[in-house]
Amino acid sequence: MESLDQISQELLETIERYLNHTMGDTERITFMAKLESDTTLQQQVKDVALILNGIETTVLEEKMDQFHKEIAPSTPEKKVISMGQKRRKFIAYGIAASVILALGLFWVFNQKNTSQKLFAEHFSPDPGLPTTMSSTTNFAFYDAMVDYKREEYEKAIEKWQTQLPLKPKNDTLNYFIGVSYLAQGNEYEAIRHLNLASQVPGSAFYEDIFYYLGLGHLKAGKPEAATVNFKLSNREEAKEILLELDH
Repeated sequence: MESLDQISQELLETIERYLNHTMGDTERITFMAKLESDTTLQQQVKDVALILNGIETTVLEEKMDQFHKEIAPSTPEKKVISMGQKRRKFIAYGIAASVILALGLFWVFNQKNTSQKLFAEHFSPDPGLPTTMSSTTNFAFYDAMVDYKREEYEKAIEKWQTQLPLKPKNDTLNYFIGVSYLAQGNEYEAIRHLNLASQVPGSAFYEDIFYYLGLGHLKAGKPEAATVNFKLSNREEAKEILLELDH
């Protein structure tokens, strides 16, 4: 593993943007193209990811230490407390903290499991557009649509991504790329592209964009965000899921 001082500050910031999904479309496409052929860069991305995960773990441990310090019983001045009393209080606080933490984790995981269960029950990819291959002007788009309909989503995404720099805000491209990512299980990229598609006023995919955005947030374990998007879609499936989320 490389240490951080062996990676330039500029490259480190670029890799962090990539890992945190904060790159712009053009930068991400360029970076991913380089990443595919540059084995050194691939290793650097892995190393930075490991280092960042280690930092997050350390921060979490420090927060937990601080949490235990805050809940630890304070000893009033001039009051003698036996070791037995201290031990009993410490155990009591420890049990209370453990129960609170366990309940919190149970709620989070239960919410996420419920959301992902709903996603699995309701997700099916958009059937796609008719593949009119006679259209020479849109041949590249429909060529990718053939892959999409064959459920070869990686090929479809790769072909559509090459067209995206010329039309970065195109609702059709972003919509089908987003749905393809969702079919692959990559809800974060799906949400990013569907959000771009949703910014096109009067899009022919309006109802579908917000339906799949809702599904993307369900898969990400974010039922509140999913609810907001389902309410913007008039699809019957969206209404059904909203009823299930209310129960």
